[in-house]
Amino acid sequence: MKRTVVVLCAAFLAAQGAFAQELTISGEVKTGIYMEQEQIGSQDPVAKGGATNNDGDSGSGEGRLRLDFRFAYGNLGLRVRFQIEPESQGPFLPTWSFAYAYGNLFNEQLTISAGLLGESPWGANGPRLRSEPETREYIGYNTLSNEPYTASEGLLGIRFEYKPFYVPGLNVGFVLNQPDRTTIDTQEQTFGYVLGESVIGAAYEHDYFAVRVGYRFDSKADTYSNNKDEGGRLTYHMEERVLTTLVPGMQIWLDGEYYGIGSEQQDFIINGKPMKLGGGEYLINWLYWLWDAPYFIAQLDACFAVHKAYWGGLLPNRRQEYQSMEFLPAFYYKLFDNLLQIGLRLGFGMEFGPGKTYINSPYQYITVEPQLRLNIGAGAYIAAVYNFTDKYAWFDEVDIQRRGEKSVKHSINIRAVYTF
Repeated sequence: MKRTVVVLCAAFLAAQGAFAQELTISGEVKTGIYMEQEQIGSQDPVAKGGATNNDGDSGSGEGRLRLDFRFAYGNLGLRVRFQIEPESQGPFLPTWSFAYAYGNLFNEQLTISAGLLGESPWGANGPRLRSEPETREYIGYNTLSNEPYTASEGLLGIRFEYKPFYVPGLNVGFVLNQPDRTTIDTQEQTFGYVLGESVIGAAYEHDYFAVRVGYRFDSKADTYSNNKDEGGRLTYHMEERVLTTLVPGMQIWLDGEYYGIGSEQQDFIINGKPMKLGGGEYLINWLYWLWDAPYFIAQLDACFAVHKAYWGGLLPNRRQEYQSMEFLPAFYYKLFDNLLQIGLRLGFGMEFGPGKTYINSPYQYITVEPQLRLNIGAGAYIAAVYNFTDKYAWFDEVDIQRRGEKSVKHSINIRAVYTF
C-alpha cells in the first residue's frame, strides 16, 4: 500500500513537471472625492459631497477593489474575479463576477467550464453596454451622485464551447444555466427549468472583422412578482478590423442587447383604447468610434434605444413606449509624452414617443465635462473632472406632477485609479 502511494505521488510530481503552470493576479482600486450642487425645478439648490469615484464603473460607495486570479495548469485552469465595495451598513461583502474552472479537450477544440460563469465568448463588452447571456445583470446607483451604473454577477452553470480546427476563429456552444431571477424554490425546480434557462452562442473572429451573438432563453422558474415572464435576452457585438491596419489606433465597434423577447403582455384601456403593454422590453445599440493617436484621443459614443412600456411598479398611463438617442463626443490632448491629458467630453440625449420623460422637452439631457488627468506610470492616474448636467428627469414615479422637472447639477470629482 505504501509503495502504491509512493508511486502515485511520484507520478503526480512528474505530471506537475510535465505541464506548464501559470498564476497571474491583477486588480484595480478606485476611489475619489466628490462634491455637487443640484437644483430641481424651483426648489433651493442642495449641496453634498463625500468620497466616491463617479466615472460610472466604480460601484456605489466610497470606492471599489477588484481582484482577478487566473491559474493555468496544462489544459486545466481556474479563473476568479470579485470586487468589494464599502457598505453603508454591515461588512464589506464581495460581489462575484465569476469563479469557474475549465478544461480544454481534443487539442483545445472543446472547452468545458463550470462554476459561476462569466467572461462570455458571446457577450457585449462595453464600455457603455456590458451584457453577458450567462450572468445576472442589475442596475446600481452611486450613493452620492445617484447616477446609475450596470453591474453583473456570475450564475451557476456549465458552458460548452466548440472551436473546430477546420474553421479557425469560430466558437459555437451552449450553457446549462441557473435562472437569473429566481421566484421558485430551488428544491422545486426541475431539469426542464434548467433547460429553459439555457444559453446558445456563436462567435467568429477574422483578420477583417469579428462578431459575437448570444441568446438566453426564459423559463417559468424566473418571473416577475406578478408572475409574468420576463422574456429572453439577445446580446451581440460586432467590430471591424480593417480600419485599424490603415489608421493605427482607430477602431469602430457595436454592442447591442434586446431584452424581454417574448415577454408576457397585459391588456389595458388607455384613453378609451385597448392596448397591450409588456414588462420591461427594450432594445439598446451602442456604436463606438475611437482614435487613440500618439498625441491625442478622439472618440464618439452614440446610442439608439427603444423602450417598451412597463407594468407592475409603474403605472402604464405614466410610462408608455419611447425611443431615445444619445451622442457623447470627446477629445483629449496628450502632453509631455502622455504624462498629462487635458480635454473635454460633451453629451446630448433626446427622447421620443408618448412615454418620454417630459412631453414638451426639446432634449433629455446636456452635459459638459472638462478633465485634467495626470498619468502616474502605466497603471495609475489622478484626474480632476468638472461636470455640468442639465436634464429633464422623472424624479417621482408616484407624484405625476413632478414628472419632467428640470435638474441642473454642477459637480467636481477628484478620481484616483490604480491598476496592477
